[in-house]
Amino acid sequence: MNFSNLDWRKIGLIAGFIIVIIAVAYLLYFLFFTTPDEQIIIEEETPDGQLPDTQRGEQPGITTDEGAENKQIIAEKVIKIQAEQSEIDFVAQGGITSVNDLDYNINQGIILAKNGNDLISYNPGQGKFYTIDNSGNKFELTDKVYPEVEKIAWSAQKDSAILEFPDGSNIYYNFEEDRQVTLPKDWAEFNFNKSGDQIAYKDMNQIEDYRFIGIANPDGSGIKYLESIGGGENDFDVDFSPTGQVVATYNQGSTKNTTRMYLVGKYGEEFVPIELQGYGVETQWVPDGKRLIYSAHNEYSEHKPELYIVNALGGDAGSGHQSLGLQTWADKCTFQNTTTMYCAVPKELPYGADYFPELADEIADYIYRVDLETGVKTFIAEPEYAYTIDQMQVSEDGESLFFTDKATQSLHTIKLK
Repeated sequence: MNFSNLDWRKIGLIAGFIIVIIAVAYLLYFLFFTTPDEQIIIEEETPDGQLPDTQRGEQPGITTDEGAENKQIIAEKVIKIQAEQSEIDFVAQGGITSVNDLDYNINQGIILAKNGNDLISYNPGQGKFYTIDNSGNKFELTDKVYPEVEKIAWSAQKDSAILEFPDGSNIYYNFEEDRQVTLPKDWAEFNFNKSGDQIAYKDMNQIEDYRFIGIANPDGSGIKYLESIGGGENDFDVDFSPTGQVVATYNQGSTKNTTRMYLVGKYGEEFVPIELQGYGVETQWVPDGKRLIYSAHNEYSEHKPELYIVNALGGDAGSGHQSLGLQTWADKCTFQNTTTMYCAVPKELPYGADYFPELADEIADYIYRVDLETGVKTFIAEPEYAYTIDQMQVSEDGESLFFTDKATQSLHTIKLK
């Protein structure tokens, strides 16, 4: 073969074209038909919160028990704080703190048991109530099954509760007597007095003119109507004070940045109204029944919830008003006694969070202890997992803090002592 007669320029162009085609084909195959062995994770920069954040990684999956067919729950929004083992405290003392899992199942309506150290919890999947001890041992509170309970109002004695169902049905059940009574469907938002022998509620009659705040015996007898609510049911909160003098509160806008709260008395008393520092008010009675904590927002707080305490009864009502210096909601706090309170506080909150509380559903919480006599707050723990705390209870001896998280609703505990 005479190579001198070949057109090497054309041959080079053809060869180059073939190489380019092969390279493009390989690139397309690599991009669309292969899975990379490793993914590059880009860590987003997070805004500064109330304390500096820490490096994070993912939490492994967890499994349920008790007839749940051992399904794996991937807690996608619960992430583990990265720290050396020596840096994790097993007792809360102001750092990253070890968390013990007591029950991986869904827990709702948690409350301290009579002994002050165990918990009572409702499992909606099974429709059952349990007591759970510090080691995670579970015992049926009753063999009765109540599926799909929507709300639970517990008596202070922990021996009875009122169960509200999605269809509007209401049942009073006494666990010790194994006694059940059906209450009217128009009744809602129940609350027991401290002795457990009386309930308060909203009568949500279909006709607005017949809607009232009422009280009755737990079995529905002895009805007494106290205050007409008409179409303003959202402005009333049913909440027996520990002293039994106040049955509900009524919130009314007063100025641009304040709310005036009226107290609905059991015997029609006219209590002094209290000026609260903002809107979107959520309240809790301090166990002594003389004071309230509440959260509210205004333009000065960038419409994030601020926590306050104020005297609420008698001639002192409205005095002793004090900011507790924490941006959180009142229902994220729990009392050990009349002087000590624990609060879950989001690490950071966006502007306007009190208008849309669901914005905080994926924001991890710190835990603070508050001295209600001095107003001094102490940062005590950052749970080792980045939990958004939902329900919280503290044992009477102050040794254990129990909580559920919003992502899985599992039950956990942190050692305080």
